[in-house]
Amino acid sequence: MPVPATVSNLLLSLPAHDVLASVALRQRYIQSVVLVQQIPGAAGGRDYLVADHEGATYGFWIRSFQGVRAGVTGYLVEVRGSCAELHAGDPTYGIPVAEAVRQCAVTGTGHFDSGLRAYRVIEGHPPEDVTESIAPDPAVFNKAMLEHYASLGASGVFALDENLHKLPIFRWVVEFDPENPSASTAPPIFDNGHFAHAGFVVWTGEHFERRTTVPRSLWPCRVARPFECPPQAGHEDQFVID
Repeated sequence: MPVPATVSNLLLSLPAHDVLASVALRQRYIQSVVLVQQIPGAAGGRDYLVADHEGATYGFWIRSFQGVRAGVTGYLVEVRGSCAELHAGDPTYGIPVAEAVRQCAVTGTGHFDSGLRAYRVIEGHPPEDVTESIAPDPAVFNKAMLEHYASLGASGVFALDENLHKLPIFRWVVEFDPENPSASTAPPIFDNGHFAHAGFVVWTGEHFERRTTVPRSLWPCRVARPFECPPQAGHEDQFVID
């Protein structure tokens, strides 16, 4: 279905240096038929999860969150573009953003990526960039930890967004090599050494808020991992409070 007007207006209004993509490229994305999921929002309203393609080939995805006050909306946004098209001078890329060019200069890189960004919009006003408010929580995670985990072959920090299609929450984590999980059982390690916790981010109805712990109602057990509920020895997730 077409992109909801509020979502397309938000995407086209963002500065190119934020999302690393020209307005023309964003217009190309939203002019196609896209995937739209409607989600019950605050006060009987409607939220949206929108992406131009399913899976890793997306050019953009946006999750909107209605506020508890009329006229307040939160958005999570991520935009990507093809390095091949950028290098080929596709006119919809306009004047390339320096960060996109930098990312695509790395050998083997197929796409440039804005990373996950957050905005808060009050009706009648320009979007407020609140990306800093959704960064991994320094209270439970820091640069030294990340460097230590990287030395063990772990991933960088990424967002677990598996519940965003139904709940206003995502989680920052680091994932360890399944063949080489962490031997530590101390926080922020959980799931038998397979993950390190870097904080939750929740839309409160007014703003995005970092939280170290959340109730199980905000982070349900995954059907594919039934051992998490109730937790079994070694798999405890001490950051989800039952």
